[in-house]
Amino acid sequence: MPLLTPSNVWPLVQLIACLVIAWQLAMYRRGPSPHRRGIAWLAWLLVVACLMTVIKLLCGVRPPPGPLEALASTALAALLIWHRGDLAHALRTAWDALRALRRKVRR
Repeated sequence: MPLLTPSNVWPLVQLIACLVIAWQLAMYRRGPSPHRRGIAWLAWLLVVACLMTVIKLLCGVRPPPGPLEALASTALAALLIWHRGDLAHALRTAWDALRALRRKVRR
């Protein structure tokens, strides 16, 4: 019997993505940029949520995630890797992309 079947690959994908998200946010160094209290709280909440998800996945407490949940976590992990853990810059980039898409749809 194969070890990774389609039914048990999504929990592994989400587990790795949540670990990457927590790592990127925890290891972000602000440098000379200004401190934003709201972004800091959002980053802290994301780290806690991702670590709770990891613990629940490892203990088997929650039902296994589907492909949509796992791919959403993977997309957020990729976005944070691209922006080196800078949540404010990642959110600004995502917001600008949504506005550009909205303008394109309106035309």
